[in-house]
Amino acid sequence: MDSKINNQFLTEDALTPLDGRNRHKLKNLTPFFSDKALNYYRLFIEIEYLKALSKSGVIRKFSNMEFDLLTSLLTKLQTRDEKGLDLIRQIEKKTNHDVKAVELYLQTNLQNTTLKNITSMVHFGLTSDDINNCAYALMIKQSTQQVIIPSIEMIIKKLSELIQSSKNIPMLGRTHGQAAAPTTLGKELLVFYQRLGEEYAILKKLNIKAKLNGNTGNFNVHKLLLTKTNWLEFSQKFIKTLGLTPDLVTTQIEPYDSLISIFSSLLRINNILAGLCQDLWQYIMLGYFQQLIIKSETGSTALPHKTNPIYFEGAEGGFGIANALFEFYCRKLSYSRLQRDLSDSTVRRSFGIAFGYSLLSYQSVEEGIKRITPNKKVIVSELNRHIEVLSEPIQNLLRLRGKIDAYEQAKSFFRGKEVTHDNLKKFIMSLDLSKVDKKMLLNLTPEKYTGYAEEIVKKFTK
Repeated sequence: MDSKINNQFLTEDALTPLDGRNRHKLKNLTPFFSDKALNYYRLFIEIEYLKALSKSGVIRKFSNMEFDLLTSLLTKLQTRDEKGLDLIRQIEKKTNHDVKAVELYLQTNLQNTTLKNITSMVHFGLTSDDINNCAYALMIKQSTQQVIIPSIEMIIKKLSELIQSSKNIPMLGRTHGQAAAPTTLGKELLVFYQRLGEEYAILKKLNIKAKLNGNTGNFNVHKLLLTKTNWLEFSQKFIKTLGLTPDLVTTQIEPYDSLISIFSSLLRINNILAGLCQDLWQYIMLGYFQQLIIKSETGSTALPHKTNPIYFEGAEGGFGIANALFEFYCRKLSYSRLQRDLSDSTVRRSFGIAFGYSLLSYQSVEEGIKRITPNKKVIVSELNRHIEVLSEPIQNLLRLRGKIDAYEQAKSFFRGKEVTHDNLKKFIMSLDLSKVDKKMLLNLTPEKYTGYAEEIVKKFTK
């Protein structure tokens, strides 16, 4: 019996979850990373370069109507001119070169206008990566500013709210997975908040470099044929008008180091959030958080009672995929063969995948945090069951009072023993301490032994 599934009708469906089941969640990111978006950005750079040639006097001055004409070509593509974008793809099928297709598309659109006499200056003296590196730089910068950073800001906001609601909930600390000095739930979450905030500040300040300097980065043809223009100044000014940082020292390609800085920052942010997801998952497992119950949702097809922490689990997986790519980008893009090879072109086309999975995970973290509420009763109850954590203040008080065997006394009583309030009281009363010291220890409970945890939260959150 032939077990093959007749799935020919599925050939038009999306190949990846980013463009399939999750497409609706990524609609704000798609305009920056789709193939059509790339061609739009390429055309934008070509047109801006043509305008700059006119404004600097390299070619004749354009009239206001001609500047408007060039702008209208971009506006058409911005408003989903499918015909125009498809035409670029059709041209590329003939040229087998993506940037050349954009150049020819622009020249074709200018042939029947008053700009037809300058169409030969489209892409003058440029190499493909003059266009591509500027296009990708803008794609990364604008998507980061408009989509990624706001998503991270929302997580920071929700995390801050969760910290405020749990800043005074005493909780058992754990080191090596074992009971340790108490803390507060808010203080534990504050560590992630603080780390995330620091990386967020770094991400916001990062500058993205770009270059426009010809085939090997020396403006060879520009200097030879158009001697009246200072092309070093022209390039710097042009790149700055794009909102990017000029890089005048390059080979055929811009070295990618500024993009690598962005990827490294996002990688660190994603790792911090992956750690947060793991901790929240374990806190939910311990009963420290109650999960929001939505009646229409199903937690498990086998166990009807379950509400699984799916958002934290999904986010962790997404961060893993995104960071695998970010780590690869940081390695791969930091070198090339001599002046340039095209392996970077293949890599750049995948940027949207890393950003897409990052965004999906940010959304999941935000949703996951919205769905949990601290269960103070469970948290405090567990803490108070671990009386052994008071071994620390007892042995240190003995040290303070000059007892050379302080640690050994505490170890002998606490380690590997079941400690109850009664036998702890007897142990304290047997110690060679003053009545004042003994009274202080007798009144001490794990719940009261949280140090500056609450004050630290107040100090480092808004």
